[in-house]
Amino acid sequence: MRFIYQSYHKRLLKMSKETDQNLLKNFKQATYEDWKEAAEKLLKGAPFEKRMLTKTPEGIVLQPIYRLEDTENLSSSTSFPGEGNQARGGAASGYLGNAWEIAQEQPYGDPVVFNTALIKDLDAGQSAVNALLDSASQLGLDPDEASDEQIGECGLSLSSLDDLRQAFDGLKADYLPVYFQTACAGLSTQALFFSWLKGESLDAASIKGGLNMDPLAVMASRGELPAPLGELWDELALLVEYNSKNAPEFVAAGISTMPYHCAGASATEELASALSSGVAYLRAMGERGVSIDAAASQVRFTFSIGGNFFMEIAKFRAARMLWSRIVKEFGGEGDSCRMRLHARTGISNKTQLDPYVNMLRTTTEAFSAVVGGATSVCVGCFDEITRMPDDFSRRIARNLQVILQEECELTAVIDPAGGSWYVDSLSDELARKAWEAFQGLEKDGGIVASLKSGKWQETLSATRSAKEKMLGQRRASLIGTNQYPNLEEKALPAGIVTEKSFKEKVRAAAKAVRAKSDGSDLREKYLAVVGPEKIEMLIAAAENGATVGALSKLVRGGAKCETLATPLPNWRLAQKYEALRAAASAFKEKTGAAPQIFLVNLGPLKKHKIRADFTRSFFAAGGFECQYSNGIEDVDTGVAVFKASGARIAVICGTDAAYVETVPALAKALKAADPEMKLLLAGFPGDQLATYTEAGLDDYIFIKSDNYAVNRTHLEWLGVL
Repeated sequence: MRFIYQSYHKRLLKMSKETDQNLLKNFKQATYEDWKEAAEKLLKGAPFEKRMLTKTPEGIVLQPIYRLEDTENLSSSTSFPGEGNQARGGAASGYLGNAWEIAQEQPYGDPVVFNTALIKDLDAGQSAVNALLDSASQLGLDPDEASDEQIGECGLSLSSLDDLRQAFDGLKADYLPVYFQTACAGLSTQALFFSWLKGESLDAASIKGGLNMDPLAVMASRGELPAPLGELWDELALLVEYNSKNAPEFVAAGISTMPYHCAGASATEELASALSSGVAYLRAMGERGVSIDAAASQVRFTFSIGGNFFMEIAKFRAARMLWSRIVKEFGGEGDSCRMRLHARTGISNKTQLDPYVNMLRTTTEAFSAVVGGATSVCVGCFDEITRMPDDFSRRIARNLQVILQEECELTAVIDPAGGSWYVDSLSDELARKAWEAFQGLEKDGGIVASLKSGKWQETLSATRSAKEKMLGQRRASLIGTNQYPNLEEKALPAGIVTEKSFKEKVRAAAKAVRAKSDGSDLREKYLAVVGPEKIEMLIAAAENGATVGALSKLVRGGAKCETLATPLPNWRLAQKYEALRAAASAFKEKTGAAPQIFLVNLGPLKKHKIRADFTRSFFAAGGFECQYSNGIEDVDTGVAVFKASGARIAVICGTDAAYVETVPALAKALKAADPEMKLLLAGFPGDQLATYTEAGLDDYIFIKSDNYAVNRTHLEWLGVL
């Protein structure tokens, strides 16, 4: 029976193959030109370039279709993962060898609260510690030396070894990577951490993770460094040299693009910022005697993840390609050319309005980072821009990655994007654009010089303004903000970030610890020793009770701050719209009703519905409530229902033909009944504009109107703003 089935199956396959070959003979092989000709016919005279080509903020023109010919000269399309320019990943086995690390943040200031959340998340799928420090700790300050807003806000308050013991209680640091976000406090944090490792009988040489010390990102985002940049480079060079020999898997340096992302940078500008920062770091390390291989192997990049799915995949691929090229140009070899790439979901496209949509945004973002080959990923909680996350929001964010690993089986494919002509072409074009932007930065003296002159801020400001313009014109969408707003939603309650009592407690604790050991007697000895002895001395001081503030003073003495005249803004795309909606909500709370717009709907439903629905959505973005009228057949009825509505703004909705017949008389009648009212038309009036305006029309809205500007203008006219 089995033999009969196999024979029958072979005959079917043979017949199918012959049939396919015969069918292909009857069809002419289509070319791109054939397809373009057919597409142009369907466009019915509309310009092909305008309708079918899409220009991105990166200056890249996306084609409607990509072909094999587009990738013929691209090395990334013919090389294997782990080879060549590493566009397809830094390891031949991809995620089959090692899955990406699920490196979630627990942004709590209290070490005990932090520990509870961390252990819970590790037990439920998180696979790497990602300890974000508060501002005081990142600057090397004890709580009693810092302002209220610097203590425990969105990060762990870490002042003493006891704080770290509480935060890491029950943690098995030899089983998973441990990352810190230390900003400018790499030396003091490592001293505390290595002291803790000794207490746990763990060898630092076996520990994976890193400090992510990144003074450049601090300067760009905060505009102030706790010590001159050169001195912070000195501190980082000590760590790089020491860790490359004694803890090679615990990387010292970090380069983050988050400040540039939060300032509105395009993918091109974000890559250029990362590359120029990387070059500044390599040069600074080289000037301090650190070898290129040691310096390159001791840095971890953090990239934001934006909302453009394919562009983000291309960004991660391009980042590896270009960093490998730079390290090779500096003389680096082998594994030092591999980029350690952490990805963190972005902030700029997240919204306080309709916040649960943020879950959907982070889903596509995490997916693109994984497909792009990130080595670790942090998914921000959906409510992170409004309040501190609770167990639910942390669980959703964490499980998103667990699902990608366990249910989507992305760890079973070495390069999920491999073979995509679109991704290969986009990666190559983005890399070329980013390299040009990087070269421009280097011509200006590098990113430090460009930030100090304000030139890079101006570049990012222009990109930011362009994005806001696209959002306002609704050529770009934020669901729940400028498209499909939900006026019935209830805002998430904004919880207290860090209790005042906690801040007072840690201030008192830091004073008490420093009273016993402030490390001031060790300053001369520290200056006298060199290299690794300095690190060992700091570790011993931490074991003896020195605080973060005491360790920083031991290293820096009385160093003066270095400032940047114009730090980068912390910006979100939705901010302007959120301000409109907040004003409208306050108006409703004060008066009992939201700002009103009356829709003068002409004729039966099928004649006015499309433009009435467009108008309602258009003005809901600004917090307006629209009153629908039944189909109005005559001028007197239109005037009567408008007066009964109590609204001061009306929009006429109907067909162009109905407008020609009705608007002149209706507009005059409405204005006669209420000369102070505002009258708009839904749709482009074309040749009738002068006639309608003479009759009393104040404005019109259509698909190309600036949605934000129109909403703001009318809210101001009503006194809402």
